[in-house]
Amino acid sequence: MPADRFLVRGWVDDESGPRQLDMELDPERGLIHSVSPSGKGPGSCGIDKVEYDDSLRLLPGDVNAHSHPEQSLYVDRVDPSWDLSTWCRNTIYRYSVELTPEHIYLGCCRAFAHMLLLGVTTAVVSFYCHNRRGNELDREVVRAARDTGIRLFFGRMHYDLVSTEAYPEKRASQESYFETIPEYETAFRELFMEVGSDPLVVVAPALHSFHANTLDAVARGIRLGESLGRSVQFHLSEDRGDVSLCQEKYGMRPVEVLDDFVRRKRVTGLSALLASDGIWTDDREKDLMASHRVRLVLNPRMNRRVKAGRADLPGYLQRRIPLFLGTDGEASNEDLSVEGERRFLEGEFPQVDPALIRDMGRGDFPFPHCPLGRLAPGSAADLKVVSPYGVRDVYVAGNVVVRNGTLRKLDLSRDVEVPLKKLLSGW
Repeated sequence: MPADRFLVRGWVDDESGPRQLDMELDPERGLIHSVSPSGKGPGSCGIDKVEYDDSLRLLPGDVNAHSHPEQSLYVDRVDPSWDLSTWCRNTIYRYSVELTPEHIYLGCCRAFAHMLLLGVTTAVVSFYCHNRRGNELDREVVRAARDTGIRLFFGRMHYDLVSTEAYPEKRASQESYFETIPEYETAFRELFMEVGSDPLVVVAPALHSFHANTLDAVARGIRLGESLGRSVQFHLSEDRGDVSLCQEKYGMRPVEVLDDFVRRKRVTGLSALLASDGIWTDDREKDLMASHRVRLVLNPRMNRRVKAGRADLPGYLQRRIPLFLGTDGEASNEDLSVEGERRFLEGEFPQVDPALIRDMGRGDFPFPHCPLGRLAPGSAADLKVVSPYGVRDVYVAGNVVVRNGTLRKLDLSRDVEVPLKKLLSGW
């Protein structure tokens, strides 16, 4: 076995019960090189070996498919009883215009560290806090991901509507996020070129929603994603207001507006869309999503906490719409655990086969450089090692980023919490 590879020997569960496997990891390429029954693979006699006993289980690392990591800044400033509009008023619309590079960096380090400790190996980020500073704040999200060791799918989000009727703090926030289409595309391409071919960081276009984007921006964003082979994140029917807005302005429901883009040839298709929430879609819209191969990210615990509603999981499963799980922000959820979302859905939908829920978000996530979420040759070497008490070890691209429940690349207390407490003391 080449010196840059090593063997992880451990136990997995499948339909026939527990079995021991050998996985040869290739950190140089960041991939799983081979998987075989224990002691029978080509690398079983390799000198570098990590072995886990049968009290532990090997699982693919989780993909948190929708997150706003900077919102970890607000964790100590929220009331769990707030609805969505109250939550926004007292967090992002109150503080986001003040965010500096240090705020973004430390807030994202906190979020990414918490994700890794919970077995999340990939963070899919929707980031709109540009604050009229080009990519200055966006770069801090990328830096935080690199410094913690998490894999990052970074959606640089476009926001090009400002409500004239918004209260002052909301209007000021929207103005700080605002970019014209040319401004956005220039800044996006600059960041895209800066990151380049980094195997652990992908930059993709993203959109906010029908209430924060013009139709031109939505169409341009989808086309940009298609041209680059990148999925485009988009909040879809997160609350009733998205539906009423589209009906009042366009005479159609949100997914019907997207379908109209295709029929009018404003976009060639919708398969680039990575929609989130999807709470207030009707049956026709779900049928359209299936026909256009739209992927959907569910954020079930966040939706419940901010009283946004509940997505129709059985309806989406029935139509075989590809589903992923996200947590949204740490301040609007119980934590950043994707496994926590699975457990919540099992309780919410007892009529759904638990195996379908347990498999949600594993495999087929559109990360350009390698497949995610499977313990299989050629897939990303992202895995978590769990005990009955929680996550013990975490590997990203074959590198250990959590060992025995402790981060390897930074000290969470010293490097994040202490400076963050000092930084936020003036809020």
